[in-house]
Amino acid sequence: MKLSSKTITAIKMFIDLGEQYENGFISLKDIAQRKDLSKKFLEQIMPSYKNAGLLLGNRGNQGGYKLAKSPNQISLKDIIYIQENSLAKELVNYASIDSAIEKADELLDDYFSKISLAKLIEDQRESYLNDYSI
Repeated sequence: MKLSSKTITAIKMFIDLGEQYENGFISLKDIAQRKDLSKKFLEQIMPSYKNAGLLLGNRGNQGGYKLAKSPNQISLKDIIYIQENSLAKELVNYASIDSAIEKADELLDDYFSKISLAKLIEDQRESYLNDYSI
């Protein structure tokens, strides 16, 4: 399974917004700097997540974006499926393997539904601690 650049970028963006969840609206510039992402690329993918109800946006001096739900209420599947219609879509679509593709999608749906954004944030924080050296 291969995820698109948009999906990978979105996951990084959601982790940053989850880490900043208590801090209100966060600018795309700040997200881009912290996660080493392109602000223009974030601008391209942001509307689809806002339209899906996963993000809230605010214009003006204190503008930016924030999660519409707590990190515990957003699954990895929620983030992935905005950009990817079918997680098993890379498989060749022959009539003889349609049922296998459907089963693969069901398994991936179930797996990614169980991984919350909060878990991704926790894993990210642990990786920060493991990267520390003197």
